Amino acid sequence: MENAPKKNDPKRVVIVDDEEDVVLYLSMILTDHGYEVQSANGGREGLALIKQSKPDLVCLDILMPIETGLSLFKKVRTDPELADLPVIIISGMDLSEKMGDDDEGVGAQIRHPEGYLEKPVKPEQLLETVKAVIG
Repeated sequence: MENAPKKNDPKRVVIVDDEEDVVLYLSMILTDHGYEVQSANGGREGLALIKQSKPDLVCLDILMPIETGLSLFKKVRTDPELADLPVIIISGMDLSEKMGDDDEGVGAQIRHPEGYLEKPVKPEQLLETVKAVIG
């Protein structure tokens, strides 16, 4: 296969967050440790980028204008082509309430994210979580 990833190809991560300083911070940490990073500043742009780039991991903020990260997360998990894509939620809010099994949360039928990190994220926390999820 011509487009199959090689063993030495870097893992690809998409960061979806509307705060430029957060994107820059997370990108620097990940690129310094060998990951290839792309970013989007909102849910709609993020979904398009995820579909186009087929990353190994998505790091997703919850609180974003226009389309929330929770909405994007539900779209990823319910899209047959993206449903198995690992997602780490990185947010400044209490995640336990929004990720519950009620009508407002993710719901019992949708697999929960592979990781949660609360802002501000420490570099070692980010790297430990990303490595645990995708290596």
